[in-house]
This record gives sequence, C-alpha cells and structure tokens, in this order.
Amino acid sequence: MASLEQVIGQFRRMLPEESATARAIDRQEPWERIALNAVDDGYIEFANELGSFIEVCLRRSS
Repeated sequence: MASLEQVIGQFRRMLPEESATARAIDRQEPWERIALNAVDDGYIEFANELGSFIEVCLRRSS
C-alpha cells in the first residue's frame, strides 16, 4: 500500500501551481488542511479519497 506522502505527492504533480491545495502540499501542511483546501479548490473526490486512506491506515494500526 502507498504511503500518505506518496498519495499526496502523486496528486500534487497534477495540480496547477496557483491552487491552494498545491500551496498547502508544498508547505507540508497537515493532511486535514490539504483536504480542506482540496474541497475549496473543487477536488472533492481527492479529499474523500484522502479521508478514506487515513481511515484505512488508522484501522490497520489499531
């Protein structure tokens, strides 16, 4: 399974430089902030996928 950093990095390569999501990723902000920016930028599916990824990781670690 991919790491959180890999998932975010792959998504980052597809983003325009001026998007709030790209800037949040570049600043290495927490995943919650990245997800909120993704929703604001209209990348709702990515935000949902990110939340699901985190949920799976948390289930596996418990």
